[in-house]
This record gives sequence, C-alpha cells and structure tokens, in this order.
Amino acid sequence: MSNRIDFFQSAQSRLALPATTVSIQVGGRLCPVAEPVEIVRGGWPEFGWARLAYNPAAYTGGNPAAAEDIEAEFAMGKSVCIRQYYNGVPPGAAAFSLPIFCGRIEGLETTLGPKGERVEIVARDFSAELSRITIYGQRVAGEGDSTLFLAGLDTVFNPDGKANANSSAVTVNGKSYIVFCAEPSQGRLWRYAELVDYLLSEYLPGGQLQIPETERLAALTENQIVRDLDVTGLSLLEALHRCCERIGLQFKFVPRLAATGPGQAIVFYKGGRGRVVELNLQRAGERLGISKTNIAGLNSSKSFWPITHRYIGQGDFKVYEASFDLVKAWDAGLQDTKYDKFSPSTNPDFYQVRDVYRKWCLNEAGDYTTEPYNQGDAFDFSKIFGTGNYAHRRRRFWPALTADKQGKSLGYFLQVSWDGGDNWWQYLYAFNNLLDECGIWLSSDQLDMDTWVAALKGVLKFRITASVISDERLMCEAADGPVNSTAPVVEHPITLPRQFKYRKVSPQSIFANSSDEALGVADEADDTNALYEFIRHKADTSSEIIETADVQTPYLVLNYEVSDRVGTSPESRDLFSCRSDNRSTSTIERVQMDFQKQCTNLRIIRKRS
Repeated sequence: MSNRIDFFQSAQSRLALPATTVSIQVGGRLCPVAEPVEIVRGGWPEFGWARLAYNPAAYTGGNPAAAEDIEAEFAMGKSVCIRQYYNGVPPGAAAFSLPIFCGRIEGLETTLGPKGERVEIVARDFSAELSRITIYGQRVAGEGDSTLFLAGLDTVFNPDGKANANSSAVTVNGKSYIVFCAEPSQGRLWRYAELVDYLLSEYLPGGQLQIPETERLAALTENQIVRDLDVTGLSLLEALHRCCERIGLQFKFVPRLAATGPGQAIVFYKGGRGRVVELNLQRAGERLGISKTNIAGLNSSKSFWPITHRYIGQGDFKVYEASFDLVKAWDAGLQDTKYDKFSPSTNPDFYQVRDVYRKWCLNEAGDYTTEPYNQGDAFDFSKIFGTGNYAHRRRRFWPALTADKQGKSLGYFLQVSWDGGDNWWQYLYAFNNLLDECGIWLSSDQLDMDTWVAALKGVLKFRITASVISDERLMCEAADGPVNSTAPVVEHPITLPRQFKYRKVSPQSIFANSSDEALGVADEADDTNALYEFIRHKADTSSEIIETADVQTPYLVLNYEVSDRVGTSPESRDLFSCRSDNRSTSTIERVQMDFQKQCTNLRIIRKRS
C-alpha cells in the first residue's frame, strides 16, 4: 500500500493546478478580510507562525476600515485558525476542512507608502504562550494528598544527584502528577517523563494544551533519570528545551483534529524518525508529469565528510574515603619537655612552637620528606585511587562518606594512639582540619595529659578517616562512526561535574564492609552507566550535518511536517542520496508555505544515521 497519488489529465502542453483553498477564522468567526501570506512550521526556537494580510477589498458593503482602525478586529491574543478545504466522498458529497495552523495574534505590522496601505497580522502557535510563563518555586507534597507551593525554593530536579521527587503522584486542581518531596531522604529520583509532566501540569492551566500521557513520555525518554537539572528563572519553553536537549528529544506544536478540547497539542519526537515523504525530480528529457516531479528548484551545500565525532563524557572528580596515618609536621629540634611552653595561654612566644606536637599531616606533596622533618617519601595514593596516574601535590581532607543511622556523615573521624599504634581511640578534643594540605592541627588550649605523655615517650600517633579527591574524573566515551580508520576523528569533551558523581569507600578505610550496627548507609555513588547512556544519546542525536538543501515545490503543498523523512521514487533522480547512501537520513527541518507565490519551501538536512 502506498500514499502516492497519480494525477491523470488529458493531453495538453501546459500543466495547471488550481490554487489551494483555505479559510481563516479569527476569534472563532470566519474572517473574509484576512488572506494568508505564509505559514511556517519549525522547531526550536522558531516553532510555528503565520502571516496574514488585511484585504479591504473583501468588504462587500459599507466603507472598509482604515489601517489605524482595524486593531479592534485583530486584537492581540485573538485566536487564529487556518483550515484547508477538501471534497467529501459521494453520495452526499460536501466540503470538509481540517486545521493546518492554530495560534493567537502576536503582532500587527502596518506599512504606509507609495503603494498604499498594508496591514499584516502575525500569529504564533502555543510556543508564544509558553515563552511568557516563568519557572520558579516547588510544589511540595504534604500530609495525605495535600500540597504546598513554596515560591522561594529553586526549581532543581535531583540536585547534586540526590533524590527529591515524591514517591507517589498527588492530585492538584484535578490533575495527578509527581511533585517534590519535602524530605529528600524519603524521596526518589526524578525521571525525565515525570519532569516534563510536572512542568506542563504545574505551570500551565488545564485545558489549554493537549499533553501526552506520562506512559508515552516514559517510553519515549527510555525512563532516563534526571541528573541535577536547574530550570529556575527560565521560561516554560526554555525549560522544556533544556530538558529535551539532554536526552535527544525535540518537540513541536500541532493543531488537533478533534472538534472538542484544546485546539493544539504538544508533540515530542526523536529526530529522523518521522513519516517518509517523497520528493522527486524526473530525469532530463522525460515528459513532465506532476505525479513524477514535485521539485521546482533546489539549492544545496555539502560539508566535508565522513568525519567521526567522538564524545568524551567527564563527570566529577572521583572521591575516595580511606584511613590515613599522619606524620609529624614540625621541626624535631623545637621539641621540649616543658608543658606550659606549648600552650598559647601560658607562653607569649607560642607562635614559635605552635606546630610542635600539634600539626599532623599526610605529606602528600613530599613537603616533610627532607630536613628538618625527615618523614619519609610522599604519601602513595595508588592503592586508594586504583591507579598511579595522579600528581604529588597538596590536597585537603573532606568529610567521610560513611554515615550514621540518621544518614549524617561521620565528618573528620580522627583517632589517636598512645601506644605506638597498637590500639586506637577516637580523639575527642578540639582540632582543626587544614584547608591547604591534608592534615590537622590540635587546637585545644593545652594538650590533654595522655597526649602529652605519649608525645614525650615518642609513641604518639594519629590517623584520620576522611575523603580525598583524586586527579581522575569519571569518564566514558562514545563515537558516531569508526575511530581507527582513515576518517578524521573530532573529539568533543563534555564536562558535567554536577550531574555525574563517583564516591567510594575504599578497602583502606576502617569502615569498609563494617558490621557496626551504629553505622548507616555510606554516601557512595557510581554514575558510570548513567554517564555512558548520556554520552551515547549525545552521539546518536548529534550526528554531523552532511548536506543542507533548500527545496521549492512547483505548487503549494500543505501537508509537509517538521521531522518528515525524505525519500525518492526509483524513477526519480537521487538528489538526496537516499539510494546511494544508506547510512544517512534526510529530514525536513523547516516548512514555509508561500501563498502569494503558491509554492512550498523546504529546508532539508542530511545527517549520518
């Protein structure tokens, strides 16, 4: 079965088609004084719009209104519907119509000149409405089915990879959808289908736009999980675009055929997967037939190819928890047995010996390897990081990943040994975590007696369980073509530290695989698979544009849509390489219906599939 239509006509030297017939309704009423100039269908950021001209000659009686007096008839915000007419099927044949554009008046353009007065009306589809709605705040679930809108909160979905979606849907103004959870520990991760449904349900009044069901969105988005998406302050249109851009989706607004309900619907789709339409051009020398040729003009430009694009996804730097033995970070020549000498309250020259017995460091940069410290080689992170690919430089300690039963981090878990490392106790006195290197400084006014005695005996040791940040990011890569071939490879690093994390409790931590019932679930994370899926989608949807073509049809065609795939008949010239290149796909990116020239202009792009 084919959607191809053959036109049969008597033998004649000239070909002719009647002009396309449309009607225009403004404010729900037939408007004979408006005539169509052009209709454009597109995607982000243009979307769909129409231009109409005010034609005073259409007045059959009375005086036509002047240009300055027609604003009342074409008031801003009035609905505009352009419908195409076609004949019904006999018996009882009649004229039927279907909408080809629906929108609202967004502007009036008046021109006064030597050629007279001209007024044009610009109408846009529902994208104009969404561009005027600002996103802010959060709808938070309360007790039972109650909710509360908190306008002061940022609209961030899964911030820093932490779940903040309510576990079940709630009903708000007759609509059921997922909202935010007040307590993140009781929530779950947002999915893109739920995010889109929340934005459209929360910020758009009901009954204005047909919204797809959540189940369809889930299938289209492949149930992908959101990764730290902040849309605060964006318009609803921009927020939807940012969301779809991450997962390789596009959306457009189309008129609905149903007589009841909203006049427009929002349609989400993946590029290159629309219906197939034929664009044909007969070979030179053949007799022209309107069923075999629907291309009147073509202007194309091709880019250098094939080129392979490799996308390198980089998440945040990897974080590891471990237990670190600290070394003495002071000049041994300053040691003494006078207790009061090492207290700021009893020694006015305390600054000279402030680090003695108090400063303990990891020596990660080798600062304490040589004289006067002599604390051995720089610390070796290879067992913790799982690789020797790191720089010997100063770092700092961060709170441990291990948490208590309430989910709170243990912080900087410092332990002391007063017997040379045979036994360890948690250090309960004051200390400061150094910010310019991995180390601590005992900040009590006076050292406790156990610590003082152990220091004098030379058996004092400290170790700390904390986290350190490595020099290696969470990484993965995907390519849209061959890598080890003659085709050049262009690399595209994509750094997404807030969206993809890697945190691990290493086996070198005293809390690794601990059975202590006082401990909770460690704050570990491994977004390796999620990062790969993101990069894979990026490679699939960011295929290089091989060719861009502008096509003009010999007559006005109203049924071309954005995302339609282009094919050709076997008898046609292969202008879009549909038969010679099975690895690329040509799709319609923009449609312009020109009613004055009675033709349709198409912008077609060819990408590697």
